[in-house]
Amino acid sequence: MMPTMQDKRHDFLWLVQLWMQRERDVAGWTAACGDAVAASYRIPADMTARDAAHDFMAFNSEAFRGEAENKCPDWMNALQDPHYE
Repeated sequence: MMPTMQDKRHDFLWLVQLWMQRERDVAGWTAACGDAVAASYRIPADMTARDAAHDFMAFNSEAFRGEAENKCPDWMNALQDPHYE
């Protein structure tokens, strides 16, 4: 059985949630949570949930990314809440 995009979204959000529970300096928890939901709908088809979660946390957490520059990945630019039907 092949995983679906819904499975990838679930895995991404699960990983981000686990990491956020351990992080202490994620700026703007409420915004980061909303951005995680929005980002979960924009994960590129060729990207794994793990790599997407890594991108997300590296952008949102100084402790996670270390000394690396805080650069927003292209696939996460201008995140917006999804529109539900």
